[in-house]
Amino acid sequence: MIGQYKKGGTTAYYFKAYHGIDPLSGKKIITKRRGFKTEREARLAEAKCLSDYEKKTFRAKNTTTTFAQVYEIWKSHYKNTVKESTFVSQTDIAERHILPVFGHKPINKITLTMCQTQLNEWATKYKRFFGIASIANQVFDYAISMELIENNPMRKTLKPKRQKKETGELDQFYNKDELQEFFSLVVTMDDPEMLTFLRLLAFTGMRKNEVAALMWKDIDLKDGFLKVNRTLAKGEGNKIIFQTPKTKKSARTIVLDPQTVQVLKDWKVYSTKGLLFKNENGDPKSIVHVNNMLNRIWRRYPGFKRITPHGFRHTHCSLLFEAGASVKEVQERLGHENIQTTMDIYAHVTQNAKNEVANKFASYIGF
Repeated sequence: MIGQYKKGGTTAYYFKAYHGIDPLSGKKIITKRRGFKTEREARLAEAKCLSDYEKKTFRAKNTTTTFAQVYEIWKSHYKNTVKESTFVSQTDIAERHILPVFGHKPINKITLTMCQTQLNEWATKYKRFFGIASIANQVFDYAISMELIENNPMRKTLKPKRQKKETGELDQFYNKDELQEFFSLVVTMDDPEMLTFLRLLAFTGMRKNEVAALMWKDIDLKDGFLKVNRTLAKGEGNKIIFQTPKTKKSARTIVLDPQTVQVLKDWKVYSTKGLLFKNENGDPKSIVHVNNMLNRIWRRYPGFKRITPHGFRHTHCSLLFEAGASVKEVQERLGHENIQTTMDIYAHVTQNAKNEVANKFASYIGF
């Protein structure tokens, strides 16, 4: 549309270009420009504006669509591409760490400098800041596919160096003597369920949610093995759900030692079908059930070394290496997708062994 108006006693022209409806806001997309001396100039400018919009360069410069609006559309598509627990955890990260920073901003106004500043801040606060940046990257990439921006500013940032794992994390496990003493304490608790759950953690290397999802049909007590086919996870609305194992390698068969088989046989007197560990309705217990059991032990024996449920997985891995298992055997038994995870623990165990050799030598020499 071309129109005219008075400007300083002379006639000037303007145009209004209609581009359609914004799919996010539902509002008309209109560009208005003034100050043309002739009608022909205004028509040429209008035609160029419409052409630029079709080439998306205009859209990238002029959209008022916010990061949060793009996020909501991305979120609805993302939900259909990942496991429910992944969707819940990733969107929780986005809504706690990304939307408060970028959500209200027009997505085309978010600059490289803004992204770099925020990435640096995340890096100082969180060990897994790469995961936050990864989600932001996906939203920016989605905005590119929607032709709202031309480039992803987060992908141009310089990534801060990952923080190394603290030694304390790698020390979160028991050696052979500590593990034996720990189970002597567990026996005094006189709780068969606790003994069975913790025995499986320590003597199979399973993740706590893999143990919590075990069913009797997964276990062969005659031949002494079990199959990991599922895991518990937190779904939408904090609902506990069953999912396929964490990775492809997590679906595995684990051979059981005779004592663990006997512990399972003893527990089967109390739990005869369905899940090994369940509430009165036959449903799985809370994901933090094992943490609660450990806290009961720590309250009774506050001086004993504490480790996390995952620390028993590390314990199993470390003791397998000390027993002479190969890296490949350990990787397969624990279901590590990335062999580097296995190697990190192996390196720590062998370093401890080297340190012990030095201590033995110094003790023997005596000076």
